[in-house]
Amino acid sequence: MELLPPDTYTFVSTANGSLRWLDHCVVTSASKPVVTNVSVLYGVYVSDHLPLQIECDIRLVRPKIIQPASFNNSVIWGERDKKQIALYHEYCNSKLRLIDFPIECSNCAVGLCNDVDHYKLLDNMYRNIICILIEGAEHCFINNNRFKKHKYLPGWNRHVREAHCEARLHYQNWLLYDKPRSGLIYDNMYNSRKNFKVKLKYCQDNQQQIIMDRIAECHSRKQFNKFWKSTNRLNHKSGLPVSVAGEHGPAEIANAFQRHFVVEPPLVQTPRVGDAGAVAAGNPLIRFTAREVNNAIRRMVRGKSPGHDGLSIEHLRYAGVHLPRVLAMFYSLCISHSYLPEELTRTIVVPVIKNKTGDASDISNYRPISLATIVSKLLDSLLDKILADNIELYDNQFGFRPGLSTESAILCLKQTVQYYTNRKTPVLACFLDLSKAFDLVNYGMLWHKLCTETTVPREIVSIFRYWYSSQKNVVKWSGTHSNVYGLECGVRQGGLSSPRLFNLYVNQLIGELNSASVGCHIDSTCINNISYADDMVLLSPSVSAMRNLLSICESYALAHGLKYNTNKSEWILFKSGSLNYVQVPNITLGGAPLKRVQSFKYLGHWVTEDLRDNLDIERERRSLAVRCNMLARRFARCTRSVKLTLFKAYCQTFYTCSLWVNYTGRTYSDLRVQYNNALRVLLRLPAVHLACLRKRE
Repeated sequence: MELLPPDTYTFVSTANGSLRWLDHCVVTSASKPVVTNVSVLYGVYVSDHLPLQIECDIRLVRPKIIQPASFNNSVIWGERDKKQIALYHEYCNSKLRLIDFPIECSNCAVGLCNDVDHYKLLDNMYRNIICILIEGAEHCFINNNRFKKHKYLPGWNRHVREAHCEARLHYQNWLLYDKPRSGLIYDNMYNSRKNFKVKLKYCQDNQQQIIMDRIAECHSRKQFNKFWKSTNRLNHKSGLPVSVAGEHGPAEIANAFQRHFVVEPPLVQTPRVGDAGAVAAGNPLIRFTAREVNNAIRRMVRGKSPGHDGLSIEHLRYAGVHLPRVLAMFYSLCISHSYLPEELTRTIVVPVIKNKTGDASDISNYRPISLATIVSKLLDSLLDKILADNIELYDNQFGFRPGLSTESAILCLKQTVQYYTNRKTPVLACFLDLSKAFDLVNYGMLWHKLCTETTVPREIVSIFRYWYSSQKNVVKWSGTHSNVYGLECGVRQGGLSSPRLFNLYVNQLIGELNSASVGCHIDSTCINNISYADDMVLLSPSVSAMRNLLSICESYALAHGLKYNTNKSEWILFKSGSLNYVQVPNITLGGAPLKRVQSFKYLGHWVTEDLRDNLDIERERRSLAVRCNMLARRFARCTRSVKLTLFKAYCQTFYTCSLWVNYTGRTYSDLRVQYNNALRVLLRLPAVHLACLRKRE
């Protein structure tokens, strides 16, 4: 419509000769620049629809650029057998045992040190540790795919390899005898090649079935590690979009993400934080032991993406008994010098799409995930444990705390509302949305809170300050890197200590809300706010009390550089009995009226004004249908035992089902029927056999 005049027509009615514009060409925003001209061939009459001609400039379509990996694949741990692990352990252990405490830092073990020359010693120590781990990984690496030049064919080793070797042997023998056209040598060559082609054709025609048979074999042998790896390979992996934010080249897209992820620091009055040396003088410094480092290594989850050096937690776990000692010594020296090597703080930022069904070319549909080095992750884990021991949070905060979950926060919300509605008192709930809450944390305010509102040692605050001030980031997209940029505000996305630091940043707000003495109370306990990290809900039995709570939130956000999104912040009036409250005063936030809704999706769980769970059960029923259809489509040729295992893993877990207490029989029946149909469709059974199958199992 944009490239044609408004009087264009593509359809001529044979009945009355009327003209219509019925034919269109729909293109994506990324492919729109390729279309150079559109025209209608009015002189061609082959039907009542006129041909639509579209001209495209294929030179504008850029081919996919494949960049080499930033590090050798021999460094990445991947899958290594016991022999390779033993070689790696022996090599690293023999090298790490030679690293000893530097004599130049003998006086730094009892206090803080500001000697700049010692920074080079720490850089060299870190570089030696990383080089040993990398060399050990390369030393024990066995490349089993060095002769692999073609695409992998399922079933080759089991069905084709032997026939291929036999055919190749007889073919070379046939060449040796000057290519005879008859006789035993010719017959052997001919028959072996024929047998090879038959087996090759069988594998090519039955690739899916061979994969399913392999999955069934892993399941029958109870090799569940290989079983889940084989099933995960069948998951669809969407490729990268050709255009993001109007940019097409990988380097341009990476720089566009870099500009998008950089957040301008909020203009707030930042309190001054004193030096660590002035406070920590005479007090024992934090010192990490080899036992603490070893326990932290064992607690960390395997299988995570490596940083820029290619090292992962497996490299630390199998490096030998001397690595925890060396790392404990290195970390302690970093604490005493309030310094971290530049290579340790270097971070790769990977854009991860938020909504997979949304627009992949929209740059706002991506969030940054930081891939830090494994040595910095381990240090972050040790520091997070110190924060946990020295930071005391209010009980209203449920986010990222041991023993608590989203279900705990949702249960607290529903129980508080039900306490009031059972006593004929309505409750107002205001769900607040903070825009880029983790990215707007002001560093000066955060360090001040660590020093004044916690018992965290000052040397730990100093190492955090240096870490955040010196960290360098690059965005990685399609093998290319963006320009280097630093962080001026916001906690690191994906950092182990980041959630706890953010909880501390908003902890004072929870305290001010509790001290307001307005809102919902149960006995003498104030429950006027419930938080899960940056998701907060305010509870009040009156509009005036709610306005008071919102005023406190506005003042706190203004003083701490946070911003509320009034378009996503909504409120619900939970009714008591059958009363209908039509005339309710407006509730505003920052001068903008908030929208009143009858239902809200809080932490993934639908909350309605009548506290019924029908809507949330319907959400889970639809999700169950999607998961079942996925299983039935991808694993249609699997055996029954494999299908049942997949069904138990994907279709027998219902999010927040423990909170379903108020629902109708019709809703429950719909979920039950969907569950039965899901199992029947997956196993390809008629409805009459389903009850017998469940009884048998």
